[in-house]
Amino acid sequence: MPISRIPFDQLPEAMKPAWTDSMDRAGEAEFIEVGAHAPELITWYRKEFYERLFYGGRVDVRFKELLRLRLSKAHGCWY
Repeated sequence: MPISRIPFDQLPEAMKPAWTDSMDRAGEAEFIEVGAHAPELITWYRKEFYERLFYGGRVDVRFKELLRLRLSKAHGCWY
């Protein structure tokens, strides 16, 4: 059974900027809408994992962005 999506108007207020950002970047926000069932995990993923992985560390961000783009295109991921 698929996990239901939570519509924008029912999202927690703290998740609405993430929804808007996703719509601006990718034209869809399914990850945020489904993730709203566990907003603490979405916050962890976006702030603790994703930002540290892609915007921190020793490897230049330009190379990480190219790799991220290549991987997302290869797997059909909008992000």
